Amino acid sequence: MSSKKKNNFFRTFAFRLTLWYAVLFILSLIIIFFISYKILTNDLVHVVDRELLATTDKINRGLHQEGVDQAEVDIREGIEEEGKNRVFYRMLTANLNVVVTSDPLKWPCLNFPILSQWAAMSAGNHFNYHTLSPKDRPYKIRILSRSIDDGRYIVQIGKTMKDEEELAGIYRQVFLGAVFVLLLCGIALSWAEAQRAMKGVKRITSTAQTIGQDGIGHRVELGQEGEEIEDLAGTFNHMLDRIEKLMVGLKEVTNNIAHDLRTPLTRIRGLAEGTLGRKDIEHYQESIGTIVEECDRLAQMINTMLEIAEADAGLKKPEQSSMDLVILARQGYEIFLPVAQDKGISLEFKAPPHPVVVKANASRLQRVMANLLDNAIKFTETKGKVVFEIEKYQDEAVILVKDNGIGIAFKDQTRIFEKFYRVESSRATPGHGLGLSFVKSMVLSMGGSIAVESLPAQGSTFTVRIPL
Repeated sequence: MSSKKKNNFFRTFAFRLTLWYAVLFILSLIIIFFISYKILTNDLVHVVDRELLATTDKINRGLHQEGVDQAEVDIREGIEEEGKNRVFYRMLTANLNVVVTSDPLKWPCLNFPILSQWAAMSAGNHFNYHTLSPKDRPYKIRILSRSIDDGRYIVQIGKTMKDEEELAGIYRQVFLGAVFVLLLCGIALSWAEAQRAMKGVKRITSTAQTIGQDGIGHRVELGQEGEEIEDLAGTFNHMLDRIEKLMVGLKEVTNNIAHDLRTPLTRIRGLAEGTLGRKDIEHYQESIGTIVEECDRLAQMINTMLEIAEADAGLKKPEQSSMDLVILARQGYEIFLPVAQDKGISLEFKAPPHPVVVKANASRLQRVMANLLDNAIKFTETKGKVVFEIEKYQDEAVILVKDNGIGIAFKDQTRIFEKFYRVESSRATPGHGLGLSFVKSMVLSMGGSIAVESLPAQGSTFTVRIPL
């Protein structure tokens, strides 16, 4: 197990996230270094340029005040003060004749013809800067060529950038050291944050493994890893709730199916066993007739289950056509009127005088109304009343079936449309608990909706809405 974890370490999300953090961090530091280093070196060059320009200003003032001799003295003093190997001085006339210069032997790296070209470029009260990178010296040389004394003379000053380059080198070392420390801290913090983020995922994985071993009753504990992980854990728990609910429903449906199948099968078996002990043909015929009825009942239940499944899955699209709902409903009323009268129930039909045209499947719509009327009559006591009504409301046709029968408890109203679900008060009534489930599936397949309002011992009202 540990070997497998070692081998898969580089494939973990935490490692990849840390690696991405580290790469982005390094790239950001490199960009910051180059930008800051460029700004630093430019500023150092500007500092040197200002120093060189200030020195030429001093020479120019001495030249104006006390003549060429004083300018030569200032230049020689500058050479002695700065050091012969650190500062280069040269003063020329406008015709590029050398007036005074540093010892050329101390500056073998300088190309004097090029210096003369730069001097010529500064003639006419101009100045220019150049940077040399000599091979025999470890540091660069910054050179200013400037015309002074109203263009009669040209002065050139060169200064090694040793101090500036050493400062830039120190900056590089300090920055690289800081980068190394920051990188280690960044990787550590990235790894800790990745582990914290993955803690929620690991908790979900652990819960899933526990569910696989102990059952679906476990849930993921919500942590503080972030909104995304909390949403994931909440969604996972919601999914488990749905699965558990479906499993409970499946168990109930299975139990109901077993119960509804066991009763007719037991009767068929009992009749068959009882018939085997008799020899008269009349008893055989009676038993076979009963067996056929039970088989028809089983076949009807199975066919209804298949129709519900097809309608819910949308596998079989029924043919739909335009029809007058009033005519279709009146036919259903006339069929159930004798049934209601036999039970001593008043069945009343209400419909508008004009047609209510809907686009639906006639067979399914007839069975929907038949199931609702059959339930209303079945669960209404003698001398009760059932109202069958058709209405037109905006862009919908409304089918209302009202009764003043036994009613439905509130806790059962949300479940009566489930397959095989039967309330306690209807257990003794013949049926298999598929009628309302069938009605809902058929209505939904036609783009409609169904709702129920009921009070125990006061009656129920089923409302079906179908688009015109």
